[in-house]
Amino acid sequence: MKVPRERVEQAIASARSPAQRVLYLGALLAAAIDAEVIIVGGSAVDVYASGIEPSLDVDLVIPEAPISAAERVVQAWGFVRSGRRWRREDWELDLDFVGPRLSGSYLKTQRFSTPYGPVRVLGVEDLIAKRLVELKHWTSSPEWREQLLRQVSALFEQNARSLDHSYLEFVARRDDIVDILAQARRGHSRP
Repeated sequence: MKVPRERVEQAIASARSPAQRVLYLGALLAAAIDAEVIIVGGSAVDVYASGIEPSLDVDLVIPEAPISAAERVVQAWGFVRSGRRWRREDWELDLDFVGPRLSGSYLKTQRFSTPYGPVRVLGVEDLIAKRLVELKHWTSSPEWREQLLRQVSALFEQNARSLDHSYLEFVARRDDIVDILAQARRGHSRP
């Protein structure tokens, strides 16, 4: 289904938060390419956790359509390729099509309804785990580590009732982050 640029611009202008803007954009893209779109990365954190610095890029997984189809659509919407990303300068927003494979459980993704159609977002448990993996196994700047810690804390605090702790523990064992997960859960000790 063709989604005109004007409709996208109206949707983005009507969004009341960065999270809503990301959801609207993902839903409109899904409608335009007639395929499921899954929001991952920092913009997915924005959907589940308020009060943290919003992500300036939107990482998207499109499992059932060629990335080239999505690229043609966003180009028609005014995005310009910049390396592997697509930039819309007036929105101060980058899109990154990270590939067709979801790194995490599809069963844990959440489907959000928007006025522009549905869109999926990576599950909270996988977002927590990915940040803990990065904290434990990657070399990062102190500023980025602090940002990851704020994200993990916000995800735990704002989603405590809905977390699937059994799944999170399974992922922690698989990814060798049991120790840092325990620290993050305690909240008083920084990983």
